Amino acid sequence: MEELKQLFEKYKWRILGVAFGLLVAILIFTIGFFRTLLLALIVGVCFFFGRILDNGSVEELKAFFKKKDKE
Repeated sequence: MEELKQLFEKYKWRILGVAFGLLVAILIFTIGFFRTLLLALIVGVCFFFGRILDNGSVEELKAFFKKKDKE
């Protein structure tokens, strides 16, 4: 078990990259390219708003929308 942990620590980003690539390939083959892009966009937007709420507060999110509204 310790050898497996050391292997993962040494090649962590390669393993995660391959796992992510495999997930994307499975999604493309099962639901299609454009649905996969839409899913990635939705997840990205939700991550962005979650990051704002984690780091700041609801006030920071309101300020973001007010700034976009003025543009």
